[in-house]
Amino acid sequence: MTEMAKIERERENNNNNINELNEEAQMEKLPNPLPYRRNKALVKELSVPPPGAKDLYFPSQYSQPTMGQFKSCLWKQYLTYWRSPDYNLVRYMFTLLVALVVGTVFWKVGTKRSNSGNLTTIIGAMYGSLFFVGVNNCQTVQPVVAIERTVFYRERAAGMYSALPYAIAQVIIEIPYCFVQTMLFSFIVYAMVSFEWQVAKVFWFLFVSFFTFLYFTYYGMMTVSITPNHQVASIFGAAFYGLFNLFSGFFIARPVSGVGDHNEDKSKTLEDTKKKVRQLQESWTSLLDDMIDSIYVAMETKAGNDQGDVVVIKRARLEVPCDYA
Repeated sequence: MTEMAKIERERENNNNNINELNEEAQMEKLPNPLPYRRNKALVKELSVPPPGAKDLYFPSQYSQPTMGQFKSCLWKQYLTYWRSPDYNLVRYMFTLLVALVVGTVFWKVGTKRSNSGNLTTIIGAMYGSLFFVGVNNCQTVQPVVAIERTVFYRERAAGMYSALPYAIAQVIIEIPYCFVQTMLFSFIVYAMVSFEWQVAKVFWFLFVSFFTFLYFTYYGMMTVSITPNHQVASIFGAAFYGLFNLFSGFFIARPVSGVGDHNEDKSKTLEDTKKKVRQLQESWTSLLDDMIDSIYVAMETKAGNDQGDVVVIKRARLEVPCDYA
């Protein structure tokens, strides 16, 4: 182990000597190398602490307090988002397109609320459009956060800021952009679907849309934070879309009757089925009777023509038993 340390030390000294020779050669090419020599000697002198000197001590790891770090990170995030039209404009255009498509497909559906089927259609329109835009937010934010994470590692190692102010700034900067996205989506869909223009209902629609877009965006940020890159984050995020879809509440029908009513509904359904089967059997019986009558008429006519007299053939009416009667 000692021999290896000696070899490493000799190699380091040789590298230092080579670097000094290269610097000397470069310095000889300068028109006035004296300032360079003086600065180099000063740096070498100050690099060696004087006898009895104490080690350098800083009261905190970072140069700014927590609030100063937060302000710097927030300003940095503001400039980053403002200079990223490929992220913000693309998701705004996607939101506008989805809002127009949903409004066109469900044009004035909000005025038709006469039965449960119409209500299901309206709720499905709201659920599908919000879920679709939310998933797009989750997917588009992942590359942005992945790129910023590389910068964060470098600046945190340099002592510029800690992880907490950076995370809070990254969360807050999304709020105004998601708010603009919510306004763009909500008023187009609300007007084209013809929902009721009441303050409370408009507020609740905006509230649900805004926080849906926010939690999908924050979910995309979280997936990048706990995975090594945004490709893995995209796969990890897609694994939970089905879970969000399952527990969204749209496909879970609320029970409208108790156990007794449910049994009565089953009995009513069984009676309706018996009635339909009985009607089907009666229609088939009538059809078979007509066919047999036609056959007997043809046989009587042929028998009368061949023998010169009328042959009367009696037959019984066809009876088909019905088990459901």
